[in-house]
Amino acid sequence: MEQAIVPRPRAGWNSEEEALLQRAVDRCRAAGEPLRTAFLQTAQQTGRRPNSVRNHYYAGGRAPAGAPAFLPFSEEESLSLLKAVLSARAAGESVRSCTLRIAEGDTRRMLRYQNKYRSLLKSRPALVDRARRELQAAGGAVFDPYAPALPGPGRPRKGADERDIEALIRTLCESLTELLRRSAKT
Repeated sequence: MEQAIVPRPRAGWNSEEEALLQRAVDRCRAAGEPLRTAFLQTAQQTGRRPNSVRNHYYAGGRAPAGAPAFLPFSEEESLSLLKAVLSARAAGESVRSCTLRIAEGDTRRMLRYQNKYRSLLKSRPALVDRARRELQAAGGAVFDPYAPALPGPGRPRKGADERDIEALIRTLCESLTELLRRSAKT
């Protein structure tokens, strides 16, 4: 009977493992491969799980010494972001386009802004309302992110009721066809 080898949990990363991960990342970047490949290679060589390697890398393993791994938004930055995006949305611009413009083309910052905007919509409706009121007081057009989405151009999607009715009509037609076939045979 074979016994499975279960890797033991580890605490911390030593300098050899850090160097191993950095070399793997450098190789992948030079070859144009995804970083996932570096995480898998490092995981195999260290006995760690690939997700643990990835989490370590993104948690600060790649940041310069002394640089924080996470920069929180201040209240003023959050309010400013909300105002910018809500104004842009009122003008018909997408959230992605607006945050990319605010980030001056930097896709990392764009994703950070986009994620923060979506997070604020979900977790801070009072702040969103404050931003909307301030924009309205200034006389600008304001987008309401909580309003039900209006149907766009093109054919509307079928709702559950329409699909149920179509299924019922299809069943009725099939039943009638079967009954007509039977009556024609007799």
